[in-house]
Amino acid sequence: MSIVNALKDAGFKAEVSTAGDKPILEGVYRCMFVDYKNDQEAKFGPQIMAAFKVVETMAGRDSRSTFPEFKGYFKTDEKNAASKRNGVAKLINGFFSVGVKVDTSSDEAFLESLAAQKGSAEVYIKGYAKQPMKNLGTEAEPNWVDDETKAPKQDFTFMTKANAEKEAKKLQKKAGHPL
Repeated sequence: MSIVNALKDAGFKAEVSTAGDKPILEGVYRCMFVDYKNDQEAKFGPQIMAAFKVVETMAGRDSRSTFPEFKGYFKTDEKNAASKRNGVAKLINGFFSVGVKVDTSSDEAFLESLAAQKGSAEVYIKGYAKQPMKNLGTEAEPNWVDDETKAPKQDFTFMTKANAEKEAKKLQKKAGHPL
């Protein structure tokens, strides 16, 4: 039998290689706050990028990366800063949920307190895949749908320690983990 016929008989279809792609971490993780960047000239508006490195995999896929696995881009403009979905309020609440205090008395004090937390503040994160969206409507009447032409991206949400432990146990039980 020829190689080509064997491939056809097996139903083989060529696929794009994903070797070298960063895997999406889905699970519950204890993470260290390792870096931030205050970028007031960012392409999509003023923002703070915060980076978190996995310290412990509580449940889910292990990371072998030497780089921060979770990066969040938190809006700092007047319109979006207070948003708990994509504003800097989400970052502040993430720290607050584990008892880490961030000084919000002024911009300078806030940035100084972020700098002081680098390498010492630990947070609990639930990682998941998020499908990019596209607008099929107009700006006046948006119609956001999943963009199936793009690969899913890494996203995450902050958790309290108690909720992280409870979620980790639930995921371990679901996966049949021996713990």
